[in-house]
Amino acid sequence: MIIYICDDSKADLLRLSHYLNRTITHLSTPASIQSFTSGQDLLTAFDDAPKKPVLIFLDIYMPDSDGMQTAALLREKGFTGGIIFTTSSTRHAMESYNVNALYYLQKPYDSNDFLNAMKRCSDIFDKAAKTYTFLSKGSEISIPLKDILFFETGRHVTLLHTASEVLSFTRVLSDVCTDFEDNPDFIRVGHSYLVNRLYISPYTESEITMSDSTVILIPSRLRKAICQNLQASLES
Repeated sequence: MIIYICDDSKADLLRLSHYLNRTITHLSTPASIQSFTSGQDLLTAFDDAPKKPVLIFLDIYMPDSDGMQTAALLREKGFTGGIIFTTSSTRHAMESYNVNALYYLQKPYDSNDFLNAMKRCSDIFDKAAKTYTFLSKGSEISIPLKDILFFETGRHVTLLHTASEVLSFTRVLSDVCTDFEDNPDFIRVGHSYLVNRLYISPYTESEITMSDSTVILIPSRLRKAICQNLQASLES
């Protein structure tokens, strides 16, 4: 699990890193922190990263790309994780709702303020801790659910796609779909695909484009139901 923190004040960055390090040691899944002093540097790292962060702390007042602009660009790039703003002013508190921010942490904050912010992240950490385990080439592999883009039927195997690799295992897709019956993030598309809706980029009534640019055709008989499902997911 990766957490980004961004602040042009090195003192504030160190303080935030200190609070975070004390907190993540108690999480059930390993976490790492990556620090940035500008929104542009963060966006560049985000674009290049094979594994995306689950949570981002953003200072609002930064010179090149302020926190609000950076957050808006992250959402445009498909970032679905948590955003927490850190700032010395309450001026942008209402604006933070436009990018679906989890919390607005006003400087100077103390450990109690920080813990209140982290309580808003419990669902994010729970999701990051969940994995899908399978046997591949004789080895047991566990992949965080948040890293799975989609499953695809292969030749006598099922292919699991992440942003950085494709793994195969000898299990039919219908059985894999059974494992995800109670997980609304995963949507079956015909006989050949099970997709993570969090990584759907645009979609039309006839096709879905995933964040890795894979285009998945929606069978004509299923178009209405799948589009309704996707629209309901976006509105929930």
